[in-house]
Amino acid sequence: MLKWTMESVWAAIAVVVTTAGGIFTTSYHWGTVNQQIIDLQSKAAQTESHISKHDDQLDAIKQQNAAMQQSLGDIKDTVHDIQTQVRKPHDNHG
Repeated sequence: MLKWTMESVWAAIAVVVTTAGGIFTTSYHWGTVNQQIIDLQSKAAQTESHISKHDDQLDAIKQQNAAMQQSLGDIKDTVHDIQTQVRKPHDNHG
């Protein structure tokens, strides 16, 4: 049977405490790293959501601009038609 001296008991306790401390430190750091990853993933999701909202806003602005261009084109055509109708009687009287 192995005989334990006081020094060997303290040495064994020191090894156990050191190992447990190392495992705790590793676990703590792993948990910290995992939390940082979760935080980064959350921030990335928020950023993607923010970008998506901006994309939607840009699409809405593009649609509004297209509608305005169409309206301006319609107004231009109407003005041209009015000018054509106004000129015809003058041309006939001239």
